[in-house]
Amino acid sequence: MSNEDVADENEKKIITSGEESYDPETNNEMHLSIERGRRKKMKEMFDDLGALLPQLPSKADKATIVNEAVDYIKVLQETLEKLERKKEERAKHILKQIMGTSSESEKQKGFDKTWAASNMVLNIRGNEAQFSICSVHKPGLMTMIASVLEKHNIELISATISANGNGSTCMIQVHGKQAWEANSMEETYRKAAEEIMPWIS
Repeated sequence: MSNEDVADENEKKIITSGEESYDPETNNEMHLSIERGRRKKMKEMFDDLGALLPQLPSKADKATIVNEAVDYIKVLQETLEKLERKKEERAKHILKQIMGTSSESEKQKGFDKTWAASNMVLNIRGNEAQFSICSVHKPGLMTMIASVLEKHNIELISATISANGNGSTCMIQVHGKQAWEANSMEETYRKAAEEIMPWIS
């Protein structure tokens, strides 16, 4: 066989290294197939994203879809913030209605001190205190509250739990007391309330 024949044969031969073989034509087809798959996947993702946008123009290009998605996310964030504020205001309103945190209701109930947070009202009368809590339903919440009271030597006199229609939120009213000789009862009750707050926020 001449040198030219050997060269021709080498050009046609698949270059082999160990157990792996490399065929330039096959490799090119594989890259094209991967690229087609990637483009198809991207198109499907943009189609799915576009379907979630309520005011997307017809035949929108990719840049338009991305811009509309960014604007829509901003609108959703603003809506969520408004709903959170309304939820907090409603919780405060419910607590005020139930526990009467106005000066008139305080006089009627004879509370000496009232401390209010976003979702808790603490009323103190003598050596007794009433915790009124509005919270989303959480397993073990009442157990945690009881352990905090015990930690601060607050005797649990009574506790009442009521839930709304679907059970997602609940109102908890806890009545406790300390011995008269306890030092700074108001401070102790407030510390207990502050420890409970992170669990109900």
